[in-house]
Amino acid sequence: MHRHRPRGAQGKRPHLRLAGGIVTVRGVRIALVFADPGCLRAGTGDVLLARLGPWFPYLPIMLAAPRARPTLAYAAFDTRALLPELDLAGMVELKIDLGRPAPDDAEPPF
Repeated sequence: MHRHRPRGAQGKRPHLRLAGGIVTVRGVRIALVFADPGCLRAGTGDVLLARLGPWFPYLPIMLAAPRARPTLAYAAFDTRALLPELDLAGMVELKIDLGRPAPDDAEPPF
């Protein structure tokens, strides 16, 4: 019997849906996206950061797994000092569907 991995429609990757938003840390606006802890490592995290780029043009992006203990994060910059300073109280949550094109009405953050 032939076995195959279930994939999305027509053999494409299934949609990856994430939640995130924009936060300010030390006076700098960054995009914070919540992801599975398995995505927060070199290689997988880099691919995810590249796919998220069109959703948050002009902003640095940090991936985080807040339910992991200790909280895990991955970015193209050092996240260790920023993690304890994250304040999510003012963040407006954004639903991100990487199976769809990013909205093109993004304004520069300045």
